[in-house]
Amino acid sequence: MTAALLAAVTGVVGLAIGRLWDTRSESTRWRRDQKTACYQRLAEEFQATYEAIRIIALTDTNSTSLQSLIEHTRTGGFAAWDSAVAAIWLHGSAEVVASATQLDDAIGTLFYSAVERQLTTLEAWRQARVPAREALERFIESARKELDLPSVPVRLFTDPRAIPSGSN
Repeated sequence: MTAALLAAVTGVVGLAIGRLWDTRSESTRWRRDQKTACYQRLAEEFQATYEAIRIIALTDTNSTSLQSLIEHTRTGGFAAWDSAVAAIWLHGSAEVVASATQLDDAIGTLFYSAVERQLTTLEAWRQARVPAREALERFIESARKELDLPSVPVRLFTDPRAIPSGSN
């Protein structure tokens, strides 16, 4: 009888420990999935936001659509970006939050440079976009590190003039 009781208690304790372990594992997987989704979303929103800013920067100053482009981007174009940044603030590690905040600052600076018409040439645009590009690369690096993924060289918007030609 004692052996049967001991076996039953051991079985119940084993089930309880197993369930506790399973719950913790599920919770860890859920948190990792949330982080992955947030990090991916910010990277995707970067492209859309960056493109909206590029259009503003390179639109002719005399264009009748320039003001409506600026207003549309200011009032609605940043909603998805802001939401993606806020999700990082909620789910990201300290390092990823810091790099996402730097990226947000760089995007804001790029936007206001475009709106204030400081970027009216392709060359000015290429130079002004460098801090945003570098901030995105740092964000991707910190996100990959957080997710225990190997480091990979990421270089976005490479200036074609920086690529060595075959004649050298």
